[in-house]
Amino acid sequence: MISISSGLGSEHPLCDKIQLIMIILFFVVWGIDTISFFIFGYSTVLVGLISLPMLLLPASVFLGLSLYLIAKSHNVVFGGTNDNRKLLDSGVYAWVRHPMYLGTLLFCLGFFFLSPSLISLGIWIAFFIIYDKMATYEENDLVKILGKDYKSYQNRVSKWLPIMRIRSK
Repeated sequence: MISISSGLGSEHPLCDKIQLIMIILFFVVWGIDTISFFIFGYSTVLVGLISLPMLLLPASVFLGLSLYLIAKSHNVVFGGTNDNRKLLDSGVYAWVRHPMYLGTLLFCLGFFFLSPSLISLGIWIAFFIIYDKMATYEENDLVKILGKDYKSYQNRVSKWLPIMRIRSK
């Protein structure tokens, strides 16, 4: 990932609008489905299939991890003064190429586990597909700008799933 403040690389032209629409859509659908389950007893909520403690564990893990990824990646990109145009490949960017996007996806996934419904799962899957397309757009731009350096980064670091690698000394 590249520091946006450095002017290197660009976001998808509709990035902010898409993110806002998808987050609102996810929470509106999730909220309506959850409320209809508790008030009317009818929805696609899968609460009866899995016990509440079994849902709280993944919800807590995903929410905690999402907040960590968002905070750390935001701090790396916007926290310092990055005057030079360089590849940011340390910290959370050494684990995954899109920690801000992944953090947002995990945040919604955490809420899904608080009240799992088939409709909100479908929205989350659509959300992931759209984020993947935005990330690919941004990566294509970075390949044009950084060439082999970014290609090497893509080969070292996973796009979505953090893979811990033990580095030899």
